[in-house]
Amino acid sequence: MGNPTGPNPPQDPQTGRVIEVVIGVLVSGNVDSPLVFITRRPSDTVLAGYWEMPGGKIEDGESHAEALRREFVEEVGVEVRVGDALPLIEHVYDHGHVRLYPYRCTHVDGEPRNIQVVEHRWVAPADLRDVRFPPANAPLIEHIITMLA
Repeated sequence: MGNPTGPNPPQDPQTGRVIEVVIGVLVSGNVDSPLVFITRRPSDTVLAGYWEMPGGKIEDGESHAEALRREFVEEVGVEVRVGDALPLIEHVYDHGHVRLYPYRCTHVDGEPRNIQVVEHRWVAPADLRDVRFPPANAPLIEHIITMLA
């Protein structure tokens, strides 16, 4: 769906709520050959088996940066610094209406481990198109490819 046209986009007709999610775009490598960190969702979750960038639901009282730092530690054991916001994404799935808040992140500490993910890898930006991401991520993937070109 792209960016909302106003401050209150339509609600999910089934649940009547919007699921607010932060996404961390962790980039490594040098300017000439950057790599993007991606993880694979476990089989017992919504959108099982899809690849994604780390992140998750924002808990009550958390800022976006706090939620994203928490999610990186919980999912892959890595500490990050949260940087610039990327374009907001709205998408309605059968299971709910999601509002995705992506942020560029920088690695601070820790080696990635599969804690709440099945696997992880570093990929070249152009190769993101060859990976199976949830449909809502399509505009983010294109933005990342352009941003890192």
